[in-house]
Amino acid sequence: NVGYHRALSAEGIISMKPTVVIHDGNIAPAAVIDQVKKVDIPLLEMHAGRGLDSAKILLREVGAYFHKESVADSLIKKMDMDMAGVLHDAKVGEKRPRILIIHYGRAANIYLAMTKKSTANEIIEWAGGVNAIDSVGGMARTNAEMIAKSAPDIIIATDFGFDKFGSPEKFKEMPGVSLTPAAKNNRIYRIEENEIVYFGPRTPGVVKKVAEMVNKN
Repeated sequence: NVGYHRALSAEGIISMKPTVVIHDGNIAPAAVIDQVKKVDIPLLEMHAGRGLDSAKILLREVGAYFHKESVADSLIKKMDMDMAGVLHDAKVGEKRPRILIIHYGRAANIYLAMTKKSTANEIIEWAGGVNAIDSVGGMARTNAEMIAKSAPDIIIATDFGFDKFGSPEKFKEMPGVSLTPAAKNNRIYRIEENEIVYFGPRTPGVVKKVAEMVNKN
């Protein structure tokens, strides 16, 4: 365990004896980064971006770095085929369920809602839902009033925040959640943080997973 990406441990990183550390620039604290550099471990910055096209660019960059261009090309081709299949099979009704994605921000230990500008918003729409939060920022701090007012038909919580409660029934104890249609109809689900926050080769499978939540009776 090398620590949360904004609270890294130099000892944890160095003990793994990496030949390179790949990161997206959003790492801290600065003192840890300096310590890693001092022991001559190279740091390589690569960015995931906010769309499927950006994910493909990243795959090509990683493939080029490791001299695995053909593997990267194969992954991209499969991702395109899988995505086309998922979108073809998606059941998008006239009335799309309102979905609230609740994400736990470990940097400040607060619960956040993923908004219209987030990666999750794209996944929600591909899966046949609509984001219950109208805000255009990437994340919005939750409170009881916001959760209740958004009136989601479905709540999807990322793993770390969901696991702090331990079950859908316990998650209803979060302020505002019990007042939502999602809680009343027992439509509270768990998802891995990296599945909903980032795009990549697994994205088609994630869209399919969320679509199953949308269509579950």
